[in-house]
Amino acid sequence: MTLLFHDDFAEGLRVRDPRKRPDGPWSLRPAGPLTAGDGIARATAAGLVVQPTGTDPDTGHPAFVVPPEGEAVDHLRWAAFGPACATGGATLTVSATLSAQVLGVVRDESADEDIRDGASTLVVLDRDAGLIMNFALTETRVWALYGRVPAPDGTRGGFSYSVPLASRGSSDRHHCALAVDSAAGTARWLLDGDEVFAVERLGHGLPEPVRAVSWTPGPLPAVRPASLTPGLALIADSPHGQGAQLTVADLSVTRSGPSGGRSGPPVRQGVAG
Repeated sequence: MTLLFHDDFAEGLRVRDPRKRPDGPWSLRPAGPLTAGDGIARATAAGLVVQPTGTDPDTGHPAFVVPPEGEAVDHLRWAAFGPACATGGATLTVSATLSAQVLGVVRDESADEDIRDGASTLVVLDRDAGLIMNFALTETRVWALYGRVPAPDGTRGGFSYSVPLASRGSSDRHHCALAVDSAAGTARWLLDGDEVFAVERLGHGLPEPVRAVSWTPGPLPAVRPASLTPGLALIADSPHGQGAQLTVADLSVTRSGPSGGRSGPPVRQGVAG
């Protein structure tokens, strides 16, 4: 096994800056007019903590900035991406210890939690293929997010899936790992050491009974990633005074290979039809 990247966040989030920190491994994605996104990162004893930039005037809790009426809302409220890591035809594993809280959301105890209200995520991205694989933590659940960004010119279709994996408490910490076998074109989601979800044909949609949250028609060629980029994000579809907090420690990217078999059957498995 080869360690390609590791960050314990002891120095906070080391964002690349041409003048102050040209070797910084992280870059931030803008969210609308917020050039550094809707998040503030700081180092703590528990790891890197990321909170929204706004504040709920009633509670004082961190809250996502509510865009002005008529302004398009970017559901990716804050995102940081690390270095692209070559797969070398082997298995790349992106792992980290995560915890999350969702603040300012009032819901009926009998109602299902809505991931659109806010979540904290560990991201694995294939930029060339527009392929996104995430672990997402809300207040009470762990989710697998799997999607493909459609090409603007229609040469590639797209889709998005949100699959609930396990229950959790807001103070729980989880070791999350995404293992992508680039030669086989498969991915596995491992939660606290157990495989809880898998995609057997990367780039394709999932079979029934899993339903897509969104679907854009178009070609969906199979994906065997040449490189993968690790990332972290706060997401919310409609900011309305709520917020999400991410705590992350010891993010690593390792490469092992060549392609090999899995150890034991997954709890859930998506085989593209």
